[in-house]
Amino acid sequence: MNSERVFDLIDKMLENSDNGYYIDFVPFTFQNEDYGRLETYLNKHYKLQFANKIKFITFAIIYYYDSYVYLDERVANSLYPDLKNKDLRNLELEELANIIDSLIMDDYSGLNILFKNEDHFSLLRIEDGFDTYLFNIKGHTHENIESLVEHQGLYLKSIN
Repeated sequence: MNSERVFDLIDKMLENSDNGYYIDFVPFTFQNEDYGRLETYLNKHYKLQFANKIKFITFAIIYYYDSYVYLDERVANSLYPDLKNKDLRNLELEELANIIDSLIMDDYSGLNILFKNEDHFSLLRIEDGFDTYLFNIKGHTHENIESLVEHQGLYLKSIN
């Protein structure tokens, strides 16, 4: 599939985020004003662990499903100009792992993994820091993703 078609599908899923989820460390949402202090601590001590867990989930998805992996244009232009509009699905895992680490650890955005189950497309989007989202996951795909997330000791939460 060409990059233009991939980005069209990604844009449609991002526009219609009613069926969206995010991956989180804890099963509840913090309502406390002091969350900033905890966030600073997590950034210092847990971000690398989170990155490793997201890499595991990402690699499982791209090897289980037909998938297309693309960087956002902005991050491709600034950090990886030779990878702009290229499907990264067949990069060496070490190279893809380094890209994911850079996005999470250095707060860059984003990497899109468009994956297909039969005729249904879903999206894993790694933005920056602790922001990782899934869109349009349904049925058996939802069950698989939820199992992967739980296996890593993380939680899949609805955006809405």
